[in-house]
Amino acid sequence: MEKIPLILFGAFTLSALSAAAERPNILFISVDDLRPELGCYGNTAIQSPNIDRLAESGIVFEEAYCQVPVCGATRASLMTGLYPTENRFVTYYTTAQTDAAGIQDIPSWLKDFGYTTISNGKIYHDRNDNSSSWDDVFRSKDFKIYHNPENIALPDSEKPAYEGADVSDLDYAGGPVMQKTIEDLRLAKEAGTPFFIAAGFTKPHLPFNAPKKYWDLYERESLELADNPLPPEGAPQEAIHQWGELRTMYGGVPEQGALSDDYARKLIHGYYACVSYTDAMVGELLDELDRLELREDTIVILWGDHGWQLGEHSLWCKHALFKTSLNAPLIISAPGYKAGQRSTSLVEFVDIYPTLCDLVNVELPTHLQGKSLVPILEDTSTLIKDAVFSRYHSGDAVKMEGYHYAEWGNGAQMLYDHSRDPDENLNVASNPEYAEVIDRMSRRLKEHREEILALEPAIRAAAGVVGDNSPPVWQSRTFQQKGAIVGQALQIYVNWRASDTDGDRLMYSMVSGPSWIKLANKEYGRFDGTPPADYLGENVVIVSVSDGFNPPVQARMELNVEPAP
Repeated sequence: MEKIPLILFGAFTLSALSAAAERPNILFISVDDLRPELGCYGNTAIQSPNIDRLAESGIVFEEAYCQVPVCGATRASLMTGLYPTENRFVTYYTTAQTDAAGIQDIPSWLKDFGYTTISNGKIYHDRNDNSSSWDDVFRSKDFKIYHNPENIALPDSEKPAYEGADVSDLDYAGGPVMQKTIEDLRLAKEAGTPFFIAAGFTKPHLPFNAPKKYWDLYERESLELADNPLPPEGAPQEAIHQWGELRTMYGGVPEQGALSDDYARKLIHGYYACVSYTDAMVGELLDELDRLELREDTIVILWGDHGWQLGEHSLWCKHALFKTSLNAPLIISAPGYKAGQRSTSLVEFVDIYPTLCDLVNVELPTHLQGKSLVPILEDTSTLIKDAVFSRYHSGDAVKMEGYHYAEWGNGAQMLYDHSRDPDENLNVASNPEYAEVIDRMSRRLKEHREEILALEPAIRAAAGVVGDNSPPVWQSRTFQQKGAIVGQALQIYVNWRASDTDGDRLMYSMVSGPSWIKLANKEYGRFDGTPPADYLGENVVIVSVSDGFNPPVQARMELNVEPAP
């Protein structure tokens, strides 16, 4: 394992060291796909003693919401402190350096104030995203790690969605992240300069692979299935998806329809085992802070990047505008603030960036769109905002006044009254009794979109963009393209899917995709290719468009290759 040189912890000017001397350290812990399925959030079945211990030393935010229920987009939004829009922070492969080019993210900003910044594991979705913000980046293999021979032998798409091999903590993804972070904490202690060390754990992201000892913590038959396994009554089709992340990437999952109760329990068992595995890794970090006597000078923040469905609403995975996809854990333990607190104030992940700035006493960058949570740390009854906002593709959602409302571009709507229906089982959008509520919440969403649009010039200025030239816009950042058939030549034009308000000449490029398709004409966005039989099913092409002035804007083209007739 490559070690960060000690010199990186002391490579500041004397003036910077002097200014930073009294600032607290930050241990920044992210957990992939972690919903509020923890003891400190009221789940008595799961075993999470170490995260619960962290919660007892700080504050638990019960009503924390992510901005986008998919990995790349939610992380880019959180790390830059910017809300998503229809053309920013949209997909799982989103990068901050593309969608928010020039904007200083959390580590970049703290670096300017004398912090050593280290990224271990999955912080951004893309390992190389904003890599210059960090003094060191460590990312070992963290996806589809299998140890049982029968699983290793299977083709990638047929490997199971879970595994519990009898191996050590270091043999799955979380162990190396924990080990590297402990090494960095020891070096930081020796250096005596402030640090921002991020530890990103991928479990409980699929596949649910964790050492056997964590599976052994649970009796599978005692695990409860979701008590609302059907779509909410009256929910629009736009709210429901086919959980392709599970169906198309793992073996043993039916191509359509519900899972059997037995298989559902296996997945829940695997999810719980992975949570307990990551919890143990978090415990090792907290123990090391105590051993190094750093705890009293270190802010510890833990967040899950979004929620996850475990069978609720007929769904698995995230990718939805239900509370199960949007509500995620957020725990902050900071020196000088009361321990053992809980808050039901509405907060969202764009609030994390300004909160950290306040806690370490540095000025806030001008582009931030969230609000500091420090007033809530001082008084848990404080309300810093009346609404929180999320979006996914063409859908926008707002949580306010005890209601959760979502609307789509085609007019579809859903409204849940959390005072009567906290689990969101009855869509009351068509109930005339709620007409005024819907009107009020729809107007609040419109106001939010207009407010974000009005802030764009300031964001461009913060990014160093001169002038008011606007980037090109895709009709949709994810679109399906029909007509791909095995053995038949295919020609696709995508130029009609993008436009530019300034009338700039647009050029297209292929960022990634299957080997059988190529970009044949950059100006017209023409793709040519003939799909072979071994590419049956979904093929994904990432295409970007550039106006020559702004950073390229990416979109996801999904091609479903069908068999020859």
